[in-house]
Amino acid sequence: MRRVVTAHNKDGRAVVVSDVELQAQPVPGRADWSIHDVWAAENPHFPDAGERPDVDWFFPPIGGLRYLHTLMEPQTRAEHAAPGKGELHRTATIDTVYVVKGSCVCELDDGASVRLNAGDTLIQCGAIHAWSNPFDEQCQVLAVMIGARHDLVEPPTVA
Repeated sequence: MRRVVTAHNKDGRAVVVSDVELQAQPVPGRADWSIHDVWAAENPHFPDAGERPDVDWFFPPIGGLRYLHTLMEPQTRAEHAAPGKGELHRTATIDTVYVVKGSCVCELDDGASVRLNAGDTLIQCGAIHAWSNPFDEQCQVLAVMIGARHDLVEPPTVA
């Protein structure tokens, strides 16, 4: 996956500051998932130098964001990517999820399951959910998670 970043030079002019190939990284505890960790920001402020900030969190704090390209291998069961969270989970985030290729299932705690196919978008607003790919083709999903206030979830702490 290629990532091109624009930002500003010392004169305030827009420039391309980065053009790199990102490698997919395995997700701890999930041999059947990998992600391209495309971007993250805790307190965006512009203009900036266009460098991806190093963050020590997976789920962003309030106002922060994370952009991931997730690869779900075929025949995966409903489970969360973060170790120790259990199958169904809820986060203090608003997630915009776009299925690029294949299909996956978003399962909710009321027993409902929603099949998402290539071209579909899901807006996940802090609901209890789990992901699976019970199909025979890899599913590729783009997701932007934005940290939000959630009365039922403690927001992540930032070190």
